[in-house]
Amino acid sequence: RKNILTYIVAALSILVTSASSSPGAPPLQPPQNYTGMLTHGEFLSCDGQILNPPAYSVDGTWVLNIDRMTEAQVPPPAHVTMVVFNNGSPYLLFPYIELTPISLQDGIYTYANGTQVTVTLDTNTTPATFSWHVEFVDNCTLRNYQSLTYVGVAH
Repeated sequence: RKNILTYIVAALSILVTSASSSPGAPPLQPPQNYTGMLTHGEFLSCDGQILNPPAYSVDGTWVLNIDRMTEAQVPPPAHVTMVVFNNGSPYLLFPYIELTPISLQDGIYTYANGTQVTVTLDTNTTPATFSWHVEFVDNCTLRNYQSLTYVGVAH
C-alpha cells in the first residue's frame, strides 16, 4: 500500500513538473486598431489593363478594427471605416462596415464584404499596408473600368 501511494505521488509530481515546464501556446492577441491614409487608387480597364492615368485620384483615411483573436491563425471579425476623396473632394463615406473573415496567413489578414469587396491588411510591411478591392459585375456598362483598389498605409 505504501509502495502504491509512493508511485502515485511520484507520477503526479512528474506530471505537474512537465506541465509547468512545457511551452504553452502563445497568448492570443487583444483587439487591434489600424489607422492610415489612402495613398492612391489602382483601376483595371474593361480589358484588364491598368489605367494610366487612373480614372481619378484617390486619397482619404481608413480605420480597421480587428476584434480579439480567440483562435490562433483564425482571423477574428473586423470592421472598417473609410473616407474617400475623389480628386480632392469628398466622395465616399463608409462609416462602419462589418467584414467577414476569410483568412489569416503569415500576418496577412483577408476579409470580405459581400461578393465584390475584398479587404486586405498586410502586417509584414512597415508600415502595414491596406487595400480595399472592388470587382464590378456590370460588364463595364456604368464605368470604363472593371475593378478598383484603394491602397493605403498605416500610421
